[in-house]
Amino acid sequence: MQRYFIDENYINLEKGFAVIEGKDYHHIKDVMRMKIDDKVILCTSSNKMEYLARIDSLNQKVILSIISSKENLNELNCNVTIAQGLVRKDKIEEVVRRICELGATGYINLQMTRCNITLKKKEDYKITRLETIVKEASEQSERGRLLELFGYKSFKEFITFSSGYDYKFVCYEEVGRKSDDLSNSLYNYVNNLQNKNVIVLVGPEGGITENEIVVLKENGYIPIGLGKRILRTETAPLMVMSIISSYIDYLGANYEK
Repeated sequence: MQRYFIDENYINLEKGFAVIEGKDYHHIKDVMRMKIDDKVILCTSSNKMEYLARIDSLNQKVILSIISSKENLNELNCNVTIAQGLVRKDKIEEVVRRICELGATGYINLQMTRCNITLKKKEDYKITRLETIVKEASEQSERGRLLELFGYKSFKEFITFSSGYDYKFVCYEEVGRKSDDLSNSLYNYVNNLQNKNVIVLVGPEGGITENEIVVLKENGYIPIGLGKRILRTETAPLMVMSIISSYIDYLGANYEK
């Protein structure tokens, strides 16, 4: 069933109706060609609830009656933010789309020494397109919340920003080359991540410098490997989220039995 994320202000639970406008209205009317009495699922990013709703009107905006509600159980029981050294726009978009499907809750770009992209000012970082990608990916993968885009930060700002996370990891290829030692692997920590706030930093295309690793370690980051093979900067976040989501979903399923 088609799913739409809408602003919580457009759902009136007391009166039992909701309103959809703008691009989603045109998607419902012109793309999906829905009719009166067709049903959709509505979600907001403010909670983990989803609402089954019936279309009552399709006149310049969609008016829907809320039929029922239930908790969305498709989210990981840990919050994972992926941080990445700044890369080209097309790679950022692909990473955001895929990590959203895999359950990440946040994404941030930062300037690092070996980034081959440099922004002259923060306003050059365009986030509108990424917001659209997040919404589409969240609806497609039936998530209960939207991934949060934290935008662009300098390396110094990033260190301050990430200070409150429970677990802080940095993917470092020098550790990956020693992947026979599981103590240096993300697999060694994944069982402890449930109900925690986690941030994982992936370097830019040129990699992470030794000086950056020193600073990160001084601020509580744990260098980890993702295997013996060297992954591209757009592949590593997918590997991270695949490891975490597969283990967390498996453990969560066992706990419910």
